[in-house]
Amino acid sequence: MPTEHRTPSIIYKIIALDTLFAMTMKPLTLSLLPCLGVAASALAQTTQRPNVIFLIADDLGYGDLSCYGATRIATPRIDSIAAHGIRFTDCHACASTSTPSRYSLLTGEYAFRRPGTDIAPGNEGMIIKPDQYTLADMFHSAGYRTAAIGKWHLGLGSVGGEQDWNAELDWTPRDIGFDYHFLMAATADRVPCVFIEQGRVANHDPDNPIYVSYISNFEGEPTGADNPELLTKMLSSHGHDQSIVNGIGRIGYMKGGGRAVWRDEDLADSIVAKSVAFMRENKDRPFFMYLCTNDPHVPRYPADRFRGQSIMGLRGDVILQLDYTVGAIADALQELGIADNTLLIITSDNGPVLDDGYQDQAAELAGTHKPGGPWRGGKYSMFEAGTAVPFIVNWPAKIKEPMVSDALISHIDDIASLAALVGVDLPLGAAYDSRNNITTWLGEDTRNRDFVVEMAQSRALSYRVKYWKYIEPSNGNATQWGTGIETGYKSTPQLYNIRTSKYESNNVYSTQTAMARRLSTQLAELRQPLTSADTCFWYYLYTPDRPRYATSHGAGQGMTGETAPSGEASQWKFVLRADGAYDIINRADNTYITPVAVTSPSTQMITSDTQPTTGWTLNTSGLMNCLFTVVSGNSQLNQGETSNNWRILNWGNGTNTSDVGCRYAAVFADAGVSGETETSVAIPEISPSELAIHNGKFVNSVSRQAVDVYSINGRRVVATSLSRLHDVYIVRDGAQTYKVRF
Repeated sequence: MPTEHRTPSIIYKIIALDTLFAMTMKPLTLSLLPCLGVAASALAQTTQRPNVIFLIADDLGYGDLSCYGATRIATPRIDSIAAHGIRFTDCHACASTSTPSRYSLLTGEYAFRRPGTDIAPGNEGMIIKPDQYTLADMFHSAGYRTAAIGKWHLGLGSVGGEQDWNAELDWTPRDIGFDYHFLMAATADRVPCVFIEQGRVANHDPDNPIYVSYISNFEGEPTGADNPELLTKMLSSHGHDQSIVNGIGRIGYMKGGGRAVWRDEDLADSIVAKSVAFMRENKDRPFFMYLCTNDPHVPRYPADRFRGQSIMGLRGDVILQLDYTVGAIADALQELGIADNTLLIITSDNGPVLDDGYQDQAAELAGTHKPGGPWRGGKYSMFEAGTAVPFIVNWPAKIKEPMVSDALISHIDDIASLAALVGVDLPLGAAYDSRNNITTWLGEDTRNRDFVVEMAQSRALSYRVKYWKYIEPSNGNATQWGTGIETGYKSTPQLYNIRTSKYESNNVYSTQTAMARRLSTQLAELRQPLTSADTCFWYYLYTPDRPRYATSHGAGQGMTGETAPSGEASQWKFVLRADGAYDIINRADNTYITPVAVTSPSTQMITSDTQPTTGWTLNTSGLMNCLFTVVSGNSQLNQGETSNNWRILNWGNGTNTSDVGCRYAAVFADAGVSGETETSVAIPEISPSELAIHNGKFVNSVSRQAVDVYSINGRRVVATSLSRLHDVYIVRDGAQTYKVRF
């Protein structure tokens, strides 16, 4: 038969597992392949790689900008940038609250897959661990100087609640790829109310050491609840009545700080000053800046020059301050002569909220202003306004024809898209929910993402395709206390036709049964861990509410839950069986978790060298906060309590979803290809990813030698299916192994 050729759009080199961790505990920096496909077309029109600024506002709604239809406020600087770039009308954050949204944006992994990604207190430990691959790592590996400036809200230090705020923190953004950071530890309404610069409190005052607690107050320290007369700048409406800092009540307790404590009216100017300084210092080299404003998050207390400037009161004032911030960054780029080759992306972490805990009259003065635009709900919500956010892309050297794009896009795609842009190879397993969408982002096409996932504060999920949205059953009140926002929580499923019911007012779940079944099935499949065969994805089986990691002790031995992972003994892969269930196999000893007859009292679960006759299923729903039950017939994994060495028990009936010991998370740990032998990152002169079919087999189109092709889930792909290939595949050409996207 004739030889057929197909060239993939992006190629990734897979590094051997034993080289994945360098001295910094990071995946080894990957060599660049020759520019191919999308990456080549994106860079061909510029003489150098662009600077990249991701500017993320805090709680900015879809309808809060005049370029998105607001009429009671004007944002001319942002509008001008949008008018000369691509303005998207259907972009979604990954969650309707800050911490999980930012986690997903920086890691390319949906936050629902990882426990501990809920709204973080100000003394939370680092949520993104040093061994995780991030957006900053990607840019750093390409030779970019990287910075995180402004709001953080992803934790600091290795252990939450145990930070020494008067010394250098042990885990900081430097451990996840950022060369420089100047950060608010959490949010403006949470203590500690100080900036962190390069791992230390900025302007630290040794005469006023800092102490922080989210459990109890410090003796003699006033609180908003007990001393309302000291709330001289702003009163609380709900919550926010613990420590008083700068005349404003906060969440959490703080003592000390002295000259290190910020003034709320200076926050925006401080963030701008540090951002401009970073750009000036790096104007002659490519840089990536993750720039996060506090505006328009509470407490809304702008600089004096913005106070009283908006008819919508303080919330309007801080939106004007945000517009100033964006303008100051744009002016600095022009002054430094780097505006043309800087890719500037403006967006928000989640949707809007009016009354979020302070008496700033945001709700009373909003008038006809709709911060969520045409969408229902808001911050915290499952409805669209919770995650529908502005998304503006501006790059003068590249974008010559500005446009408004209705393409459905998601923050989750930033790592894969920007990696393609700058020609970076991603390790297998890194950012595995992220997909390359750079041509859409740059206005070269208007291709919709296949789907977007939206996570509410309750961790329940919505699944959106272009014209339909499925909301899974969930727990919680229909209206949130305090904010008055419609949550979308309901014990029964919801389905909306976005084309005819954009405001999600007509639930057609009971009549559009085929579409409901399709979307609910796709969401269920997405939730499952990646399955393994020759391509291996290793997971921890973890019970977050009884914090233990399932661990094997060898064939015939009982399983236990350990407080920390015990290396490969705590790593498991899921191999799909012919019956649709999983074999769960341990990495250290290659044993299987084996279902056995249920007894009373429950016995300890064991592992076996022999494949069991029946496999396991992982069941989950929004009612279980995205956790799994691990079930085989009547057999069910249960993490026991304190007695008997934290044994993992074989529970009966297989239907318990309420006991916390039955609720597991499959937390991604590592990835690789079985039998992989390569230990260097040398790139051959001719890429083996030029696939061809010869005599019914996959071959290297240059050497004509046979190659093996696997799906991302580890199943071998036959040559006759080449025309149907899409998404990501593994290609092995002798000792060389590649990750290929078609």
